[in-house]
Order: sequence, then C-alpha cells, then structure tokens
Amino acid sequence: MRFAQYLFIIVLLGCIVCLRLSPEAEAAPPSNTVFVGVYVLNVGEVDLRSGSYTMDFYLSMRCPTAPCNLGTFEFMNGLASYIRLEENSTTERLWRVQANLYESFDLHQYPFDSHNLLIEIEDQSLTTQNLTYQPDPTYSGVDSSIAVVGWTVTAWSQSVVDHYYQVYNETYARYVFSMTLGREPTSAFQIFIPVILLTFIALMATLMYGDVSSVFENRILLSASLLIAAVLFQFTLDSSLPPLGYLTFADWFMIATYLVMVAGLVSGILVLNFYHQRDRTAVKKIHYYSSRIIPVIAIVAYLLVFLTLA
Repeated sequence: MRFAQYLFIIVLLGCIVCLRLSPEAEAAPPSNTVFVGVYVLNVGEVDLRSGSYTMDFYLSMRCPTAPCNLGTFEFMNGLASYIRLEENSTTERLWRVQANLYESFDLHQYPFDSHNLLIEIEDQSLTTQNLTYQPDPTYSGVDSSIAVVGWTVTAWSQSVVDHYYQVYNETYARYVFSMTLGREPTSAFQIFIPVILLTFIALMATLMYGDVSSVFENRILLSASLLIAAVLFQFTLDSSLPPLGYLTFADWFMIATYLVMVAGLVSGILVLNFYHQRDRTAVKKIHYYSSRIIPVIAIVAYLLVFLTLA
C-alpha cells in the first residue's frame, strides 16, 4: 500500500516538473502583455518646415487571454484630433484615429531626402511592471491606396522600446510604428531645372566677345543678373525648410553654382578692364582661357557635389 502511495507521489512530481519545463508554458506571454497594431489609411500634408504631418489609421489593442487590462494610451509625438471606438470586447479594442504628429526631420540630403513618419504610443499611467506592449503584425500595415504628393512609401516597421523617465524613476513601454517616405526622383530634379538653366546661360555669357566695350559691359550685366537670380531662387528654395544649423545637398549645389557664376563675372570684369587699357593681348588671353576653364570648373564642381554628397 505504501509502495503505491510513493509511486503516486513520484508520478505527480514528475508531471509537475514536465509542465514547468514545457516550451508552450514558457512561450505563453504574461498576463500584462498587450499586442498593438497600426494600419495606416492615409497621410496628410508633410510640412518639412514645421516637421508636422497628419495620419489617418486604425489602432488595435488586444490581450492574449482574459481578464484583460488594455490601459489608457496617449500619443507621445502629437495629439489625436479624432478618435472613434470601432470595436470593443473583453480582450480587444479597435479605434479609428486621425492624429496631428510631429518629427524632427533630417534634411542633409534635401531634395533627395527620405523621412520616417512615426506614431509613438505609451500608456498614461501603467509602467512596464503593469503593462508591456508587443507589435502585432497581424493587424499592422500600410494601405496600398496611399498617395502622398511628391513622395513614395518605401517601407514600414514597428517596434517596442522601454522609455525611462529619470525624473520620475519610471519606465514605460513605448510602441513605435514607422513609415518611410522617399521623395520621387522627378520631384527632386525639378528643383534643379531652373538652376541648370541659369548656369547654362552664365556659361554662354563667357563667349560674348567683340570690338566695342558695350559687348563686355553687357556680358558683366548678364552675369551679375544671373547671380542675383540664383540667390533669389535659393531664398525661395529655403523658404520651405526650417532654420537649419547645417548645409543641405541643395545648399552645396547652389554654392557650386555661385562659384561658376562668380568666375564668369570676374572674367568679364577683367576683360573690360584690359579693354579700356587697350591691352588687346590680355583681352584675348582672358577670353580664351575663361571660355574654356569656367565650363571645366562647372563640371568638376557639380561632380564633386553629387559624388560626395548624393
């Protein structure tokens, strides 16, 4: 009889050990885990100057088991302008959300830039001890009908990070959905078309040559006018950007343009100066070399900009 009791106890202990070592038991998520998913429906205007954008999306939260505490979420990089609860059950909720969001954009490669539009979510009061997030790929993605003027959706991703607030000595789980926008090549090159035309006319101005001083005076006037037009164009170009502490790709491109135009202006001034001094030999030499060297300067300058920065 005792042998049967001992045998029963041994079998019972063995079953307990097997259950504790079972992979399924270890893989089961904790009761305070909430799966978060975002499905983006539309993206409003992306304003590079203010770093703002609007997004229309579905936000889903679900628990693997009941009872379930989904908490109360808030957006960490903006505010929701509209929220409507679409589905509500004991373990799952679904909202339709329109939010005004903000991000600090990196504009070093402008106008060949790409940006990540983020949706960052944290719980208002529950720390990681009471609530953790996990990405939910089943209910996440980007709608195929999204069209952002001048941009292309190239990728999307989602992750969860622990955000520590040193002042309060508390850590919160932060869900981050990221959608990458890349500028369309045609939209980027359209920005440079006016500059390329101005540079071409500036190179043509170096070919102006004649026997009267008015030809060289018109050459100087044309070169100076093109330089002013390029400066005004850059002011217009920068008006869509915030004040930056660094130079963008477009800024370096304009610097190369200024170099070409200033070289053409200086050569015209030198030619006119030696013409009034009646030094025909110097006039011919300056005209000869400037009409050949300045185009080379333009090619080298633009190649350096594209090869080192693009």
